[in-house]
Amino acid sequence: MGRYVSRYWRPRLEAPLARERRGGRYEAYVPDYLAGWVPRLSVDVIATASAAEAAVEALNRRAAGAGPHPLGTFAYVLLRVEAVASSRIEGIEVSPRRLLTAEAEHRAGGRSSDRTAAEVLGNLEAMEEAIRSAVREGPLRTADLLEMHRRLMSASPHPDLGGWIRDVQNWIGSGAYSPLGASFVPPPPEEVPPLVADLMAYVNRTDLPPLIQAGIAHAQFETIHPFGDGNGRTGRALIHAILRRREVTPAFVPPISAVLARSTDSYISGLSVWRHVGSADDSARDHAAEQWLGMFLEAAHDACQEAHRYLDAVADLEADLRSRAGPVRRGSSADRLLSLLPARPIFSVDSAATAIQRSTVATGQAVNQLTELGILVVRSVGKQRYRIFEAPDVTRLITRLDSELSIRGAP
Repeated sequence: MGRYVSRYWRPRLEAPLARERRGGRYEAYVPDYLAGWVPRLSVDVIATASAAEAAVEALNRRAAGAGPHPLGTFAYVLLRVEAVASSRIEGIEVSPRRLLTAEAEHRAGGRSSDRTAAEVLGNLEAMEEAIRSAVREGPLRTADLLEMHRRLMSASPHPDLGGWIRDVQNWIGSGAYSPLGASFVPPPPEEVPPLVADLMAYVNRTDLPPLIQAGIAHAQFETIHPFGDGNGRTGRALIHAILRRREVTPAFVPPISAVLARSTDSYISGLSVWRHVGSADDSARDHAAEQWLGMFLEAAHDACQEAHRYLDAVADLEADLRSRAGPVRRGSSADRLLSLLPARPIFSVDSAATAIQRSTVATGQAVNQLTELGILVVRSVGKQRYRIFEAPDVTRLITRLDSELSIRGAP
């Protein structure tokens, strides 16, 4: 049953503030296990889930007919916008342009000098690892979850926390030294391993609608809060793993986090509703699930509509860039580079050569051609002054997408 358990917190005399030094009792929440549970949902929520799933499938069908490189051209950017938004929810603010620049700097030869952007790159790697895990043979394992978290934390201020289930109490709010007065205290550490094992068993079920499964798994993960840090971003990466595993998103992962990020307070409130108290078959548990799923499913549906708008804008921009470039031979380095720009608008010559599968010399000639036409501009980044190139029209479009995702429809 969902319940609160009482624990005692020993005084922390080393804490800088008097209120953080005190000890006392606190209440930690332990959620119900998910094994065997099928929520009793209203017709309205089931209809919302069906509509959202249809929207996700339509988005992916569009990818299938979008040309020879739909995944590389569109999903690449959408996943990066999603990583930016997922980090924003946790108060880690970086623009898509900064993220793309940091990624280009990393490909050019080393770790980005932009530490905040490098941390968001860790979030991106966690999402990509989630997707890779989902398409492997066999069930998703706790080890896969730990690897997602390890990648996420690799560029954070606390990489030592990556890939380990916590063995101490954590909490949200009230400062770094005491859970007394916290807004939420997750399960005590001894409760966490079996809860995670139960969650992963739930993730591997196939008897639930995929989006409902993903929404419930995300809420349960955030409630367990199994890691010392990075729980929110790992939990949102888990959404992508489930949708890819259930074959709902073979090409496009809709930017759900970007929509949830419109109102962090509402998102957190929705997760708070999930924490019911009572027996596993209590109707209050179904009601809590309905309230959370209503928000999650609407976010998924809205994310798909925003992605369609972006794809329309990308198609228009690519046509404009090709018009400005003039006639180019099909299959040439310049032709392939123009196809790459909507997905990777900031790059080095070496990384572009790898991406378009042409020699460095041929790629460099194409880059020079597009630079002379004003389609590309040259930049230097990092302490090593790496030489990279940018398609500013594309980065402006991606920045606009991120801005519109975070504003449109926000309360």
